[in-house]
Amino acid sequence: MTTPEHIATWHDARYDMPVSRQMERYNELSAKDTSARARAELVARGTYDPARHGEEDRPPLTVAEHVELLALAECISRTVRHPSNVHHALLAGVTWADIAYVVDSDELVVRREYQRWADNQHDLNQRYPHLGMTPDEYAAATTRAAVASDR
Repeated sequence: MTTPEHIATWHDARYDMPVSRQMERYNELSAKDTSARARAELVARGTYDPARHGEEDRPPLTVAEHVELLALAECISRTVRHPSNVHHALLAGVTWADIAYVVDSDELVVRREYQRWADNQHDLNQRYPHLGMTPDEYAAATTRAAVASDR
């Protein structure tokens, strides 16, 4: 899979490459940015030593690369912060209190977000029966969302 010249939105990153490639590209741009900033800082301080720090030029990211870096960061975060992760954690026995603590949120907020996700999954299943949550799965998710942690 080839990388587009520049990814302008998180939607583009989402559809153009798998998350593993997004992370590679993000790391590549981030390292380039960090390297350029470090060199600029050393030059500004007067401590830049070509023998020690290398003689190659390290240009800053272009505007398009900064946009791409932002788009990739957003896409990666939306992918890895997907609500299905909460669902799978709940099925494994993680409590709402634990989830709220981990995501640095309020238990009621994460329960509402989960319910909204379950609603969307159920709606998806109504249109496409092979996708989303079946009525039974949806009922179980709704019950889970309604029950607060004991802690």
